[in-house]
Amino acid sequence: MLKKIRRGLADHQPLINSHLQNRASVLIPLLECEGELFVMLTQRSEKLHSHAGQVSFPGGKQDSQDSNSLETALRETHEEIGLLPEKVDIIGTLDQILSLHYYLVTPYVGLNPVDFTPVPNEDEIEAVFKVPLSFFMKSNQHWTEEFKTPIATVLAHHFEYEGFDIWGLTSKLILRLLEIGLGHVPDFPVHHPDSPTWMERCLDYCGEEFPFASKPLSHFEKRKVHGEQESKYSKSNQNHQNRLNQRICPGHNFFQ
Repeated sequence: MLKKIRRGLADHQPLINSHLQNRASVLIPLLECEGELFVMLTQRSEKLHSHAGQVSFPGGKQDSQDSNSLETALRETHEEIGLLPEKVDIIGTLDQILSLHYYLVTPYVGLNPVDFTPVPNEDEIEAVFKVPLSFFMKSNQHWTEEFKTPIATVLAHHFEYEGFDIWGLTSKLILRLLEIGLGHVPDFPVHHPDSPTWMERCLDYCGEEFPFASKPLSHFEKRKVHGEQESKYSKSNQNHQNRLNQRICPGHNFFQ
């Protein structure tokens, strides 16, 4: 699987938006363990002002001292989970994506050392966990929401994994990685049929911000269009509380 992903990313020409000044980067960390390929994810601290408690990739806003977007991704990853930049094997880049707060996010795909154990920054990160990449190629733990935003009507994809709700920008990037790296096409629609793809929206976006850009997702009109019903939310929240007791802390063996 890793060899195929390397080839797919090597052949991919990511779409680039050169207009936006508000930039951020994320690292999509992959890990080979016992013959299986995993993706490493973090859960943000409930104390944070932005995206508190949500599952995400390590990353953040570009600082003035960062020479490029890759340096941002590696710096933020080191700050959040303790992974040294020189230990990451960057194997490719995905298309840029526009965040909820109108940041242009550049996603880099990197391979972690097999012996890496995360050291979470407890001020920012609640948990670090790994998920088999093959998990996202199945639809039995997937459901979708429809959001009407000022830009377009979009689909938000949710994957439930051991009490973690993996959704939004994070799930979009995973689905894009599977498409580019493995040619995987899921048995559910990735993009809303009446709207441009998120890659096209990002490429065409010129920087206009709407008044409620910083409001939480609950302020958007939304409705579920695929998957399981509302009980998923309450079940996920309960599982989340249980899972926090098992989160990875300094000294925890990540490979157990």
